[in-house]
Amino acid sequence: MKILHLADLHIGVENYGRIDPATGLHSRLTDYLERLDEALALGLAAGVDLVLIAGDIYKNRAPNPTHQREFARRVNRLRSAGVPVFILTGNHDISPAVGRAHSVEIFDALGIEGVTIADRPKLHLVATSAGPLQIIALPWITRQTLMTRDDLRGVSFAEVEYELRRRIERFIEDAARRLDPSIPALIAFHGSIDGAQLGAERAMTLGQDLVLPRSVLAQPGVAYVALGHIHKHQALSHDPPMVYPGSLERVDFGEREEHKGCVIVTIENGKAQWQFHQLDARPFVSIEKDVRPLSDPLDAVTKLIRHQDLRQAVVRVELEATRDQAANLREDAIRHLLEEAGAFVVAAVTIKVERTGRRRFAGAEQELLSGLTTRRALELYLKSKQPALAPERISALLAAADELIAEQG
Repeated sequence: MKILHLADLHIGVENYGRIDPATGLHSRLTDYLERLDEALALGLAAGVDLVLIAGDIYKNRAPNPTHQREFARRVNRLRSAGVPVFILTGNHDISPAVGRAHSVEIFDALGIEGVTIADRPKLHLVATSAGPLQIIALPWITRQTLMTRDDLRGVSFAEVEYELRRRIERFIEDAARRLDPSIPALIAFHGSIDGAQLGAERAMTLGQDLVLPRSVLAQPGVAYVALGHIHKHQALSHDPPMVYPGSLERVDFGEREEHKGCVIVTIENGKAQWQFHQLDARPFVSIEKDVRPLSDPLDAVTKLIRHQDLRQAVVRVELEATRDQAANLREDAIRHLLEEAGAFVVAAVTIKVERTGRRRFAGAEQELLSGLTTRRALELYLKSKQPALAPERISALLAAADELIAEQG
């Protein structure tokens, strides 16, 4: 049995791009759809028996009709090829309000044959062309999913977290005991595993992260653990394999060094083998240079730009300069050099001017003059607060801001 394992599609992320006048679509939306098409083509060419998407189909919980249409087209393509689809809900898919539909619930409501929506902890039996497959589904867990108002009344946050984790562990153990040993089985989980290397999802997380120990997922009879939520591809265990395929496309500069792709899993005789397939994600390039010791900083920056492959890349430039040097480092001239080098988008040109007699604000004043986004302005403000805010607090505030920005959009 072969499975295409995807996660964190984030359809709707539209930073660092522009509207394509020919299609009316944002160029970054096209990037994400092309990566998804590339992954699906790999899976179909390999003859996969199932496509498993481990959460976060869209950027936010209320995708617009265009994003929904484009994803539905790809689901239809798979079903037309006879390939079933298993979709786990992630933190970007579910509504925080009780009773409101989540972003992929329409597929369940329509009862589309061969499409399974896993929006609550449950043991599923999925039919494929290679035979049945058992999937222990663990979508993004909210406190309301497993606990009632009476459970939460008068209980401390730490006690709630302990009880929530205990109930999840009990569900996994009970589901594993009910597995049919003659049918291959896997666990699908959208969330964080102890020991995983985090990435840009820390700033995008909607909701409080719940971290599970690897030992809870290493259940007898489970051949593979399909993970989602963390954007950096990584394997956390080999018996059974616990794999994050990572996101399909780069979200921001924090992911510029990460390979983006998908995983094809082969399960045979109760054992899983897997292979990561790198996709042609949009390159992100950050050019950073302290030019203060240099006599001709513009010449140095010109050479630095020309010696890098910036074709079709999202590029930012961050320079440290003296006040006199900054007068000659014109932003328009640097942008022109980047465009000549084939940059897809110039995200920012920031010149951090050396100052005396006052606290430096990491070039925020210059960045404000070079097209700073609302979210970036908030991030700079939060990081400059005195006394300093904890990183977790900053991430939570930025996540809330993302939801507000998305709703306004």
